[in-house]
Amino acid sequence: MGLAALLGATACGGGDDASASGGGSGLKVAYSSPVASQPSQQFLTDGLNAGAKELGWEVNVVDANLSADAQVSNVQTMVQQNVAAIGLWALDSGAMEGTYAQAKNANIPVIGVNSEGQNVTSTVWWGFNLCDTEEAPFKQAAKQIAEARPGGNVIVLGGPPVPSIQQNVKCFADAATAAGLKVINQSDNTKDTAAAAATLTADLFSKHKDVDAVWAYNDSTALGASTSATQAGLKISDGKSEGVIIQGANGDSDAIEAIKQGRITGTWDPDAYATGMAVLKAMDDAKKGATGKRYVVTAKYWDKSNIADYKSTDQLGYTLSTLPVTTN
Repeated sequence: MGLAALLGATACGGGDDASASGGGSGLKVAYSSPVASQPSQQFLTDGLNAGAKELGWEVNVVDANLSADAQVSNVQTMVQQNVAAIGLWALDSGAMEGTYAQAKNANIPVIGVNSEGQNVTSTVWWGFNLCDTEEAPFKQAAKQIAEARPGGNVIVLGGPPVPSIQQNVKCFADAATAAGLKVINQSDNTKDTAAAAATLTADLFSKHKDVDAVWAYNDSTALGASTSATQAGLKISDGKSEGVIIQGANGDSDAIEAIKQGRITGTWDPDAYATGMAVLKAMDDAKKGATGKRYVVTAKYWDKSNIADYKSTDQLGYTLSTLPVTTN
């Protein structure tokens, strides 16, 4: 949705009677997506809409399209329009601080998705974007690969210079080294497309013919790596069989099909749909006075062993009270 649509649709906001008494129906809230075309962000938007429908709210999604400057401008507009609450996945948390302060001064709760800030009211996290326990998903990913390929050679594929992505890359790379794996190359798919990843990894596979595994920060990158691996004559492992292990993340529908077809090994599913609903839950809690919370959405790994049980999370019948979310 464009900026003009936001301007025309968010006149009702944080200072109305409903917000003064906590939650309520009819509130208009807004969300700044880092890149709305990304499949997981589309699932997240579906979850936002589902949560808003349950509450009787309206939610407008604005696309920053990987521009931190555009995101700052978009969120400033949300503040000026006095929306009831703001959610965003910050492309540059530091650049957002001034706008966060403006929102706080206007008594507008700000919910950070996989991002923090001094004036962020509460946060919603994908479980795999946390690296603070030994059970953290990307630490488990490193252990999985180390068990299947002890001492193996791993290529690590990051993405655009977004803090949450950089943190995930570091989490996996550090865990891989600790598990005895050798990170033989670390590159970034900054264009965030499967085609760009295919071009990037075609060159890498020609230089590193002894690669045992590829860890990719998202599914588009994993799918691109799969394409170039196949073109290089490499087999794709299902995690148990011979070949190159290729792990992605985001639980995109294309990745689910690729697992079924043996084109990638697995994907870490953050449950983006539940994440969108959790943002609305955090907004509702904040409007009722419950702030300073961290909502963590449970991640799940899909591979050949369990893919037959897969159901899209928008078909699981979540409500705001039954989300797979822990709160602390």
